[in-house]
Amino acid sequence: MPCGVEAMEKVRVGFIGAGWWATANHMPLLRSRDDVELTAVCRLGRDELERVQSYFGFRHAYEDYRAMLDEVELDAVFVASPHTLHFEHASAALNRGLHVLCEKPMCTSADQARELVRLADEKGRHLLVPYGWHYKSFIQEAKRLLDGGAVGA
Repeated sequence: MPCGVEAMEKVRVGFIGAGWWATANHMPLLRSRDDVELTAVCRLGRDELERVQSYFGFRHAYEDYRAMLDEVELDAVFVASPHTLHFEHASAALNRGLHVLCEKPMCTSADQARELVRLADEKGRHLLVPYGWHYKSFIQEAKRLLDGGAVGA
């Protein structure tokens, strides 16, 4: 290792929700990274949970997200549970001082979404809602036009 360069620690990631979207998109990408450890996973259904744990190499598996958050040291949590549970799951993770990636929709009410943003700000944590269309060329062009005043202030 070059002088002055410290070994990078892996980011310890947990998942609340491990259905098709998480297992087909997030988990395969994260598993391929050298700087991420798939540490804990939570989903309902013991058989499915064990399959996800085994296939992706999670060290811990839970059916209760509260137990996972209480018992496992994590740096960040992916919330990929049913939409109506996003607020409950994301706020629990933020309250424990974890960074959160929350699938869309972030919440099912604007008040809940504002509360998550407030909580993330209060805790000094990142709260991200992934939405790949932001990077599509037509969206970037629309943004450029809006920033240039094409439709007014």
